[in-house]
Amino acid sequence: MHDAIKPGIALLIIAAIAAAILGYVNYITAAPIKQADLNTTIESVKVVLPEVNADALTENDIVNVEDPDSEVTSYIAAKDADGNIIGYAISVETKGFGSGLKLMYGIDTEGKITGLSAIDCSNETPGLGANVKTDANFCKQFIGMEGGDGKIKVDKDGGEIHSLTGATITSRAVSNAANTAADFYFKNILKEGGAN
Repeated sequence: MHDAIKPGIALLIIAAIAAAILGYVNYITAAPIKQADLNTTIESVKVVLPEVNADALTENDIVNVEDPDSEVTSYIAAKDADGNIIGYAISVETKGFGSGLKLMYGIDTEGKITGLSAIDCSNETPGLGANVKTDANFCKQFIGMEGGDGKIKVDKDGGEIHSLTGATITSRAVSNAANTAADFYFKNILKEGGAN
């Protein structure tokens, strides 16, 4: 009986040491990961709302959307150097050809799209749907459009957005997400009088 307890104690000690090491590694990597995520968000805001005072953006400016039924995950009220709201950077996570397509749209105070940034399209097909991140001409098509209520569509569905070559599903998802961001702006942000 005494011999049977020794291996159990040894395993318990090894597990405790391993847990302590993992906890420490998590502790020292959490802050840099959080900062990298914030930097990515700020860079995307600068793409979708070029006039933003990016130096003033902090983690506190990000408003997380806690609605599990919404594809909108967060938004930021973007301000210029004088502190005036120039628009909103709205983050949407949706399913394209694969899941986890993360996009950000800039929407000005008139409700028009000012830009599109593909934050993560790593689950889209390389060389096809994944091109949403690098195809500036595709992204520029959204600028100046007023979305919502399904107004923005790809050309194959009778809309104005020219699909990425060989990536109709991804193009359709990006267009639908633009409508989702616009709907969120009109039905949530604008309805509530904006955000400071």
